[in-house]
Amino acid sequence: MKKGFVRGLILGALVVLGLGTASLSSASAHGLHHRMMKHMIMHGGPIPFYLLNQDRLKLSRDQVRSLLDLKESFRKKAVMEKAEIHVLRIDIMARMHHRKIDTAKIDTDLDKIFDHKRALMKDFVETVARARAVLTPVQYERAGKLWRAMILAHHGMDHHPR
Repeated sequence: MKKGFVRGLILGALVVLGLGTASLSSASAHGLHHRMMKHMIMHGGPIPFYLLNQDRLKLSRDQVRSLLDLKESFRKKAVMEKAEIHVLRIDIMARMHHRKIDTAKIDTDLDKIFDHKRALMKDFVETVARARAVLTPVQYERAGKLWRAMILAHHGMDHHPR
């Protein structure tokens, strides 16, 4: 057996048994925040937050319906863009297995991937702008306060020293 495999097996066992470190490394924390941001983007940005707090924000039925429509529309577009990107990645990897790699074709596919990512981000920005336009100025201000309170609670900074 190789040393690396045994070391990995032991470390894995320690983590499973709960003997690993309790805190995340900064790289792991960055990765976690990156995944959370991707999740937020794929689910329509702040829209789920607005909907979860619809009572506190006093959203009308029409506002809720508009936000749900925006969320659903964005998610459908995001799924399609991500699928196109995935297919292009599969094609690129298949081309990479040839002895002579057609770099021009791969470059074209890479450009297409970036086009899909750009379209996804532009649609995300447009969706967030439209979602915020659904809220009244008072509701938007209240949502900001709720968001800050949630973030402070999440990071354990909501407790005041006595």
